[in-house]
Amino acid sequence: IHPPYYLTWWFITLCVLLAIGIIFGVVRIYYQRQLEKRNQIVREQALIIEKQKAVEYERNRIASEMHDDLGSGLTTIRYLSDKALKQARDSDETEQIKRISEHSKRLVRNMSEIIWAMNSRFDDAENLAGYLRRYASEYLEEHSIPFSFDIDEEQLENVNVRGEVRRNLFLVFKEVLHNTVKYSGASEVIIHLHIADHVTIKVSEVGARGFDPISSEEKGNGLYNIKKRMNAIQGRITYEQSAEAMQITFSAPIHLS
Repeated sequence: IHPPYYLTWWFITLCVLLAIGIIFGVVRIYYQRQLEKRNQIVREQALIIEKQKAVEYERNRIASEMHDDLGSGLTTIRYLSDKALKQARDSDETEQIKRISEHSKRLVRNMSEIIWAMNSRFDDAENLAGYLRRYASEYLEEHSIPFSFDIDEEQLENVNVRGEVRRNLFLVFKEVLHNTVKYSGASEVIIHLHIADHVTIKVSEVGARGFDPISSEEKGNGLYNIKKRMNAIQGRITYEQSAEAMQITFSAPIHLS
């Protein structure tokens, strides 16, 4: 008796081979799709890196041109105004030239801050710490306020801090010190900088009269702008009043998500 064809060895062998072929084809298609996804991710990452390099190049180019063109022009204005000041003939002329000189100095300082914030060569923790310390030294000494600046030096090496984070942290720091000088009545300022996965800056206004941040934010733009800048870099700022000092602490992640 001949068995039916579906029980013959050649049919069973053909079915097994067909099943193996189908499984092989499915597995191959699956891995091809996974490979295509990985290649797509690699292409997207390469495009992101390319865009970041283009942005960094443009930032550096603009910073360089500002330094070379605008910087030299403003420096010339300062030089000419100082020279004209020595040759002034009356008090009115002297006052006008002084105003020109002060405006040019302020513009040079502001331009230097913009160049520092834009140049990607300074996107690291050491440059951030050094720039904050130098600014605090010049600004607080100008207003005769004693201060100390404490940095965790061992945490600064080989730590990258993006330009956007650097710029906003510096502008917040600048606004905080401006408010300290103008409103706090502090007898001393203690600044502490800590860098790990976050950049944390604590400004202690010793002997300050303190303030209510909520009502102060409603009255002026300073605290509102500070809050807005911290939100832009996924950071936060807190105010704490004690018997000894008013403490302003602001922190932001080094790498934005």
